[in-house]
Amino acid sequence: MSWLYLLLDAGTLFFPVVLSFDKNVHYLDHWKRVLLSTLLIAIPFIAWDIYFTAKGVWGFNPNYLTGIELYNLPIEEVLFFIVVPFACTFIYQCCKFYLKRFNFNRLNIFMALFIFLYACIVFFQNTSGAYSSWVFISTLIVLLFWIKNFHLNFIGISFIISILPFLVMNGALTGQYTDAPIVWYNDLQNASIRLFTIPVEDLVYCFSLIASNFITFEFLNKRHEENRGTI
Repeated sequence: MSWLYLLLDAGTLFFPVVLSFDKNVHYLDHWKRVLLSTLLIAIPFIAWDIYFTAKGVWGFNPNYLTGIELYNLPIEEVLFFIVVPFACTFIYQCCKFYLKRFNFNRLNIFMALFIFLYACIVFFQNTSGAYSSWVFISTLIVLLFWIKNFHLNFIGISFIISILPFLVMNGALTGQYTDAPIVWYNDLQNASIRLFTIPVEDLVYCFSLIASNFITFEFLNKRHEENRGTI
């Protein structure tokens, strides 16, 4: 099934696009800034992906790909960094509207501590593993930016809700099919511990990708509001 990964990308994008016309969330009005923040964050993640693919830290099963590539990355993998943040930022916007009466300060503090400790444990399981090491570093960087922007009340709860679709997507990518998963990992480069079929590093990898998109999106929102105020 050479279009399976592409189908997973399309499925991830479907509901946020269809529900973008919801009159309460007004996600359609934010598409420009969502896409800009997604592209800005995608650049370092795609560069990281290209490098690790070339080094054999992970790779892709051609039986589930269209064969179109950017450098050594399948186009489906490139799209992953667009559709997943786009979908998760939709969740973030929904949380901002439907949960606006709630204060999540304590949850955010707990989540920041949990993610830090989780990243440390994963890292020390294999300090020489390239994936474990770079996930640890990227997580610390994003955590520092989050702590600096702790006034953003909805990052923690949005990430928690986003974990479920992210794990479903990653479970589908790493699941055992007839011959091999869509995405395979070199266990010498990670902690060699799995959540079902998903490397434990993927949880904090998810945080780094998603939270950095939330923070960048809010920065662009702030600049947008400031520019409107000066007109």
